[in-house]
Amino acid sequence: MNRIIGIPAEGSELSDNISAHFGHCPYFMGVEIVDNNNFKKIFALANEGHAGCMEPVMNMKQRNVTDMILTGIGMRPFMGFQQVQISLFQGVNGSIEKNLKMLISGQLKVLSDASCGDHSGDAHTH
Repeated sequence: MNRIIGIPAEGSELSDNISAHFGHCPYFMGVEIVDNNNFKKIFALANEGHAGCMEPVMNMKQRNVTDMILTGIGMRPFMGFQQVQISLFQGVNGSIEKNLKMLISGQLKVLSDASCGDHSGDAHTH
């Protein structure tokens, strides 16, 4: 089975940047890793908002995502990904393509904890 990587994205193309926060990203992108070192985009979904933190987690699970690359995520969706057994990796600022290449080459670390803090009002801390 090939890996399908989910990534919160600023746009719908592989050249677009990774989004700084999972739940507030403009797009959710899915990329399939094929032949262990090549990849192809299989979906780019506009994030039209969600009623709860688990909704985007379950959306990724329903699309057979096996791993996520993230730069920021709150505790509830972090725990949700653990519950549905989707592995999380700490992404870096830059393009989706850059993050995928780093994942494939083993340069991204496993994300072991939530990385977003205060979400009250307009606050958003990492």
